[in-house]
Amino acid sequence: MVKRDLNWTPFLFFLYRDIKRFYKVKVQTIFTPLITQSLYLVIFGISLGKVVRISEHFSYLEFIIPGLISLAAINQSFQNGSSSIFVMKITGEIIDIKSTALSVQQIIFGVALSGLLRGVIVSLLTLFVGELFHYFYEGSWLIVSNIYWLMVFICLSSFSFAMVGLSIGIISKSFDQIGAISGFIIVPLIYLGGVFFDLDKLSIFWQKLSMFNPLFYFVNGIRYSFLGISDVPVIQSFVFSLLSLGLTYFVAYISVSKGSFQRSI
Repeated sequence: MVKRDLNWTPFLFFLYRDIKRFYKVKVQTIFTPLITQSLYLVIFGISLGKVVRISEHFSYLEFIIPGLISLAAINQSFQNGSSSIFVMKITGEIIDIKSTALSVQQIIFGVALSGLLRGVIVSLLTLFVGELFHYFYEGSWLIVSNIYWLMVFICLSSFSFAMVGLSIGIISKSFDQIGAISGFIIVPLIYLGGVFFDLDKLSIFWQKLSMFNPLFYFVNGIRYSFLGISDVPVIQSFVFSLLSLGLTYFVAYISVSKGSFQRSI
């Protein structure tokens, strides 16, 4: 078996092409999600926030903003990874890419870094919109308690779910299958990860079950970076997030190495 030499020029071109792909439709990929996030802020943060109280130390609006940032990072990076690789399958481009000097790792990192960038952009724009809502309804800016943890968990969640999206895009035979997997697996994991609720409000059964949800740790890490508190220690969230990153990379590696790249419809 001939070992491929790592050639960074094709990798950089591949990465640039994938970034350009989602940027060309930036209204759909970047700005449309902001409308959804704004609606969440209005419906949950403002309307329900008047009657829902998570803690005496912060409002429900302050509680939900970090959750929506998590939602943006996870969902957008997943959508980017799955749509990117699936479009390559439809056009047959992925077969050409597999036959070039690009290694399996470079294909994974090209798609994952593109998804990471999209996730970071949308999550930071969500933060900006959330700050505006907080200023107009609370009379002050929402202070980030730890900017380093914020960026760490945004990047970990975006990078991980870009690779999840890549794996799903490879095994799926149609956009309907991607939508079904997203709707029946990814979305429930997101909402049960604590985006809209505090773990203490759940029954013991659901509290225990949430501990097996990897998204729970991403959400809590980002929430800790704002409020300085979370359902689990931040180091625990960090460790489990790293484990999730390693697992998603392993699955992505197997998917790209062994997956079927026949044209899908």
